[in-house]
Amino acid sequence: MRWIYAIHNRLNIFQKVLIANAVLLVVTGVGAAALAVHVRQLPLVQRWLQDQALTVVIIVFLAVGLAVSLGINWVILRVAFLPLVRLREIMDDVRAGQFHARAPAIVGDPDVAAMGAIFNEMLDRLDDYRRATASQVLRALEDERKRIARELHDQTSQVLTSLLIHLDLLRERLGEQAPEDVTRKLEFIRRLTSDTLEEIRRLTFDLRPTILDDVGLVPAVRWYVQNVLEPAGIDVELVADGFDGRLRDEIETALFRIIQEALTNILKHSRATRAQVLLRREPGGVSAEVRDNGVGFNPRQVVPGVGPDPGRGLGLFGMRERAALVGGRMELHSRPGQGTRLRVWIPLDGATEATEEGTSREEAAMGHA
Repeated sequence: MRWIYAIHNRLNIFQKVLIANAVLLVVTGVGAAALAVHVRQLPLVQRWLQDQALTVVIIVFLAVGLAVSLGINWVILRVAFLPLVRLREIMDDVRAGQFHARAPAIVGDPDVAAMGAIFNEMLDRLDDYRRATASQVLRALEDERKRIARELHDQTSQVLTSLLIHLDLLRERLGEQAPEDVTRKLEFIRRLTSDTLEEIRRLTFDLRPTILDDVGLVPAVRWYVQNVLEPAGIDVELVADGFDGRLRDEIETALFRIIQEALTNILKHSRATRAQVLLRREPGGVSAEVRDNGVGFNPRQVVPGVGPDPGRGLGLFGMRERAALVGGRMELHSRPGQGTRLRVWIPLDGATEATEEGTSREEAAMGHA
C-alpha cells in the first residue's frame, strides 16, 4: 500500500480526478460486459447472438465508447482545472520576483475565483508594505553612503594626498645624497599611498559617485564603463539620446544604481565580451536598456536569498525595488546561451525637467574635463 500512497502524493488534483474517473469508467465497462455475458445465457438473447460477428461489433462498440468517454472526460477536466493552472503560473511569476503579476479574473468556478481575489488582495497589501519599507531602507542607505563617501573624500583622501606631497618634498630634499635603501623605501611608501588613494577614490565612487551629483547620469555611467568594465576586457557601447538636461535626483540615483548593478552582473556572471547601454529620453518618461552577449540564465531559477547564487537574486530584487519606488518598472529577458536584456522605464510626470543651473553646471564640468 505504500507505493499507492507515494503515487497519490506525487499526483496533482487534475491527475487524481482523471485517474479516478478512468477507473470508474473501466469498472463500469467491465461490469457492463459481465452483465452482457450473463444476459447472453438467456435463450432469447442466444438467438440474437448466434452470429459471432455481432459479438465482435458489441465489443468494439464498448471499447470505442470507453475511449470517447475518457477523451471527453479529459477535455472537461482540463477546462475545469485551467483556472488553477493559471493561478499556479501567477504564483511562479511572483516567486521569480515579478511582484506586479496578478491573477486574472476567473469565471466559471466561484471557489477558484475567490482564491484568485484573495491572492491578489494579499499581493496588494504585501506590495504596499514592501514599497514603504524598501523606500525607507533605500533612502537611509543612500544617505549613509553619501555621508561615508563625503568623509572618505574630505578627510581620508585629503590626508593621503598630503602624505604624498610630503613624501615628494622629502625625496627632493634628500636628493641624490640619500642612501639607496632609503630611496627605495620612500618609493615603496609613495606607491603604496598612491594605490590606497586610488582605491579610496574607487570606493567613494561606488558608495556615492560625486560625478552623479555634479554633472548627471550620463557622465556617471560613462565613467563607470570606462573605469570598471573596459579594463576587464568588455567592449561597452554607451548611447544616450535626449539628455539635454538633468533629471530629479531620486530618478538619476535609481537609474544609475540599476545600471551599475546590471553592469556588475555582466562583469561577474555573464562571461560577455560585448555590452550595450541605451539611455533614451522618451515622451513622458526615460528608459534605460542594458544588453550583453553573455551566457544568459533562467530568471525563474534566480530567487532572492536562495539557490547557488543568492546574491544575484537579491541584486535583481533591489533593481526592481528601485524602479518601483520612482513609479517605474523593470523587464528582464534572458535565456541560457542567448545573453541578457534588461529594460527599465520610469515616468517623468512633467516634474523632472532639468534646471538651467544643472545644465550649465554639467557644461562647465565637461569643459574642465
